[in-house]
Amino acid sequence: MPVLYCTIPYFATALLQRDNAELAGHPLILVDPEDRVFGLSAQAAARGVVPGMAARTAQIRCPEARLLDADVARCRAKFETLIQVLEEASPRVEAHGWGAAYVELDAVRGQSEAVALCRDVGRKVRQHLGEALQPALGWNSTKFTAQAAARRVSPGHLRAVERAREKDFLRPLPVTLLPLAGDTLQRLSFLGLRTLGQYGALSPAAVWQQFGHAGILARRCARGEDDRPIVPHGRSLALAADLELPAPLVEREPLLLALRRLVAPLLAGLRENLRAAGQARLAVQFDDGTRQEQTRTFLFPLAEEDRVVRVLAGLLEAMRWPAAATRLSVALEQIQDVVAEQLTLFPLEDERQAKLREVQRYLAARFGSNCLRRAVMAQPGAPLPEWRVGWLDEAEP
Repeated sequence: MPVLYCTIPYFATALLQRDNAELAGHPLILVDPEDRVFGLSAQAAARGVVPGMAARTAQIRCPEARLLDADVARCRAKFETLIQVLEEASPRVEAHGWGAAYVELDAVRGQSEAVALCRDVGRKVRQHLGEALQPALGWNSTKFTAQAAARRVSPGHLRAVERAREKDFLRPLPVTLLPLAGDTLQRLSFLGLRTLGQYGALSPAAVWQQFGHAGILARRCARGEDDRPIVPHGRSLALAADLELPAPLVEREPLLLALRRLVAPLLAGLRENLRAAGQARLAVQFDDGTRQEQTRTFLFPLAEEDRVVRVLAGLLEAMRWPAAATRLSVALEQIQDVVAEQLTLFPLEDERQAKLREVQRYLAARFGSNCLRRAVMAQPGAPLPEWRVGWLDEAEP
């Protein structure tokens, strides 16, 4: 299955700079309605800013950046234009985050024909979106390797990786290219696994024990064995679940608990398969026989339980409640591949603490929960120094 991966780096800011020449070359941070980073420029990324970060934190990391409100609707419209251009080359196009997509090139025969088609796609993207939005292109027979190839070339260029050279190409690349959760990537770092070659060399049993089914899929990606199909844009799968409440409810906390129980298995399945949802739909049946429905499209695909439950809580609060709720229905839509998390370069104190807790969990799992002790000032005023300090067993967090 020949695959083209097309990505326009820093899509949202590149679009803004195309329309406003005065912003070209300046570090930019685009803020979404929830006061989080929606888009950023290369300069801001170099200072440790990542999408989804709180705007205040981003400003601390890159104080010289200009913070602007993101025009999400315009970005969405231009991204649809990109998808339409790619669909001229093949009807099987799968979106992958903002400004990026997979294209299945089944009709081509041989690498030379595929490369020629890829270059033609690049020209058409520039014609429709402008020279400022130069795509980086990667080509291979698998989705992950095509994506990795595109992310290893500068905009306006194509990297074609032949099947025979795929493993040699992947072996030295950083493990952070894998679509694993941030805490899993940190664990790989703690274990000294820095490259795809190192991760791919692990035994399947060891990977399963440490990282589960998602880790096994990631190992296949690292070894050039990714067999995930391309799901055409607009035909993505949806997951749904519903729950009849044992008694009518109006209290917020019991309703949120019920929603969490409802979506937790769906989200766990997505995470295990390196997938995420682009949209959530919530329907509530009320005791008076009426029904209301609310939908929320995520700015970035989600599979994290806490974040999805917060979104569902917002949908609940947006409804007008004529009576108590008797039935809840949730649908997770626009299912797509997870976009690899971008780890920050300069962790703040809370992130350092999170890393320490992860090390603590790893040591506790390997050596037992009583392997760590924490020094405390038990009696600061004691006359002898050895009486002042004590040790506490550090329980597993």
